[in-house]
Amino acid sequence: MANSETDAQGIVKSAQALIDQVQGQLAASEAAIRDLGLDPAKVSSAAEAQMGAKEWEAAQEAFQKDMEAVEQEVQEGKARAAFAAPAASAPRRPRPMV
Repeated sequence: MANSETDAQGIVKSAQALIDQVQGQLAASEAAIRDLGLDPAKVSSAAEAQMGAKEWEAAQEAFQKDMEAVEQEVQEGKARAAFAAPAASAPRRPRPMV
């Protein structure tokens, strides 16, 4: 039971690290837009206005593929973690010196 709690905590920490990374990248991109003398909100609304239904569907499809890849990676990680746990065995006795 403690092992699954540790795995869950690791997943939560990884997710939080990714969220922090994305937020940092978003802040950096907004700063770059501001450095160009543009308003990030206006740039975002202009980009959304140019995006048609076809582009929106393509973006949604790409997002779904990414989410499926993430889910598969999580499942593979869980499987690796389940098999990586060493079997509980008695410690080896030291070999006698000749």
